[in-house]
Amino acid sequence: MRIGNWLTLAGLSALLGACGGTTILATGTGGGGSGGDSEVGGGTTAGHGSIAGGDSMGPSEGGRAGSPAIGGAPGSAGASGFGGFTQPPLDEVDGQKTSDKLDVLFVVDNSVSMAGKQSILANSVQAFVSRLANPRCVDSKGNPVAAQPATGADECTTGTREFTPVTDMHIGAITSSLGAHGGVVCAMPTSSKDHLDDKGQLLATMRTGVATYKNSGFLSLDSTGKAGITDPALISSQLSSLIVAAGEQGCGFEATLESMYRFLVDPKPPASVELVGQTTTPVGLNQDLLDQRAAFLRPDSSLAIVILSDENDCSIRDDGVGWFVGSSSRMPMATVECATNPGDPCCRSCAQNETEPPTGCAALNQDANCKNKGAGQSFATWDALHDSLNERCFNQQGRFGFDLLYEVERYTTALTNYKIYDRDANLVDNPLFAARDGKARRSNSLVSVSLIVGAPWQDLASPESLTSGDLSYLNASQLVSAKRWPMLIGDTQYAAPTDPLMLESIDPRGGKSPLTNASLVPADSTNPLANPANGHEQFVPDNAELQYACTFRLPTPKVCQAADTACDCSPDKSGNLDAVTAANSPVCQPPTGGPAGTTQYFGRGYPGSRELRFGKALGVRTAAASICPKDTSDEASQNYGYVPALNALVDRIAVTLK
Repeated sequence: MRIGNWLTLAGLSALLGACGGTTILATGTGGGGSGGDSEVGGGTTAGHGSIAGGDSMGPSEGGRAGSPAIGGAPGSAGASGFGGFTQPPLDEVDGQKTSDKLDVLFVVDNSVSMAGKQSILANSVQAFVSRLANPRCVDSKGNPVAAQPATGADECTTGTREFTPVTDMHIGAITSSLGAHGGVVCAMPTSSKDHLDDKGQLLATMRTGVATYKNSGFLSLDSTGKAGITDPALISSQLSSLIVAAGEQGCGFEATLESMYRFLVDPKPPASVELVGQTTTPVGLNQDLLDQRAAFLRPDSSLAIVILSDENDCSIRDDGVGWFVGSSSRMPMATVECATNPGDPCCRSCAQNETEPPTGCAALNQDANCKNKGAGQSFATWDALHDSLNERCFNQQGRFGFDLLYEVERYTTALTNYKIYDRDANLVDNPLFAARDGKARRSNSLVSVSLIVGAPWQDLASPESLTSGDLSYLNASQLVSAKRWPMLIGDTQYAAPTDPLMLESIDPRGGKSPLTNASLVPADSTNPLANPANGHEQFVPDNAELQYACTFRLPTPKVCQAADTACDCSPDKSGNLDAVTAANSPVCQPPTGGPAGTTQYFGRGYPGSRELRFGKALGVRTAAASICPKDTSDEASQNYGYVPALNALVDRIAVTLK
C-alpha cells in the first residue's frame, strides 16, 4: 500500500492533552505525502526493508510528573495514564499455582521482513510441542537419560519425567496489525494480500485455507480425542502452517503488545477504531473476538504467550489523537531539553499552547527549536528528512515532546491485576482472570510470556553459551542476578542501555559491549561479521531506519528483485543501486566480506526496548530471547533457530503444570 489518500487537516485544532491551562495543539494542511515512495512491506527509500510505521520505538512507561497525560489527565511519576484516569496499583503475583490445561497464544509480527523469521519459528515449533507432550526423562541432576520414551503416555525406563506431559492444550495465533487508529497509514489495503488490520482476532479466522480444530480458529490437542486431536506431530505441522500464514504484508505499526491485550484482556474490544470529531475512537464491540476468546481461553488453564517481532512495539493509543502518528501532517518539534533528557520537566512539544511555562523553563517562543516556525505555521515542525513515516514511533517524547503510544504498564497490569479499567473508565473484573463457567478465577501466577525480540542473543544467554556451540537463555531471575537488564534497557525509563547495541539510534553508534567487550564497528566496514552481534553500523541517509541490535545468517541467501520492499538489499524500480551502496548495510554483504550488493545474506533485528521493559516488569513469568538465532543451519539441532527460546519458555511453563 502506498501511503496515500491523505487526510485533509486544514483548520484542525485538535487537543492532544491538557494539564491545567495547557493544551497541545495539532494543526496541519493536508495535501501531498512525505517524500519518496512508502509501501506496506517497504520503506520510503529503496534499499531499506523497513515499512511505514517505524523500525523502532522509544520507551513510554507512564505519565511524567508535571507533563500532560494523553487523554486529558495529569500524569504522575510511575503512573499509567489511560484515557484520563490512572490504572490501579499493580497487584502482587500469587504464590505459584498449577493447572492440568495449557493454552498457548502466538503473537506474530506480520510486517515486512518477517517472512524469514516466521519460517524459522515454524521450523522450531515441532521441538516445542514435542517436549510439552512428551517431556524428557531426566536423571537426579536433571540431565536427559539415554533412553527416551516414544510418547508422553509411555513410562520412563530410567529416570523420571522432567514435568507432567501436557495432554490438553489449545494453540492459537494473532498478528501485530491493528490498522490505522483513525489515521491514513494502514487504512486502505491495495491488494488481497494486504492484512493491515487483523483486529486482534485469531489469525486463522482472518485468513483462508488454514486448518484448525473443527474450524474453531485454533488448534486443540486432547489425549482423549473428545475435544481435540490426539497426535502431537499433526498439531506441530498445523502450527507451522498457522505461523507462516501470518505473512509480511501487515501494518508497519507493529502493535504486538496491544494486539495481545485486545485478544486476551480488553473488556470491550472495539469492532473498529475510527476518527470521530478529530478524536481516535473505539467504535462498537467486536463480538467475534469475544466469542473466539471464550472458546480458546479456558478459565482454569495455564496461559503461555509467545511474542515474535524484529522491531520495537508500536502500540498506538486508541484515544485522543493517536491518529496523528499515521497522519500526513508533519510532526511537531520538541524543546531543546528533550534531545538530551526526555524526562526533563522542560521537555515539551512546540505544539503546546501554554499559558505559562513550567517553573524554571523558558517560554516556548524563546526555545531554540520552537521559535523557528515556518511562514504560516502555528508551531515548529520537523522537515521531511527528519519525519519519516517509518520512524514515527521512535523516541516520540524526545523528538515530538509527547508520546502517543500506550504506556508499557498497561500490559503489565493486564497480565497481573484482577481488576482493570475498561475504555469507559469503569473498574471491572479482568477478563483474563475472571471466574467463569463455574470455575474460580485464574491465578496470575499461571501466566508465562516468551519474548523473541530484537537484542543480541549474547546479552540474554548463559555465560557458557558465549564460549560453546550450545545456546541456553537465562531465566528472569538469572537476568536480574547477572545484571543483564541495565545492559538491555537501562536502569530507569530514559536511561541509555549500557550495551550500545540496544541504543535506539538512526545515527551510527560507538562503544563496546560490557559483556563481550566487542566494539561496535563503523558504518564503512565491508566485513558483515566484524562485530559478533550486529556486523557493523550502517549509514541511513534518509533517516528512515534504525541501527541494528543484532544480525544473523539467513539459511538461504535471498536475491533481491528491483523494488522488492520485503528484501533489505533491493535496487529501486529502475534497478539503481545507489541507496544500497549508500547504506552499506551488513545484511547485504557476503559473509566473506565485500561491498553491499543486491543479495541479502543476513536477517536483522532492531532494539525491542518496550517489549523487554514489559518482560522485566513481569518478573519470573518472563522468558526473554533474541530474534537473531545463533544457529540457522541444522534444523534437527536443539540449538536451531528459536528452539532455545521455546525451551526457555517450556522451563517456565513446567512450574505451572499440575
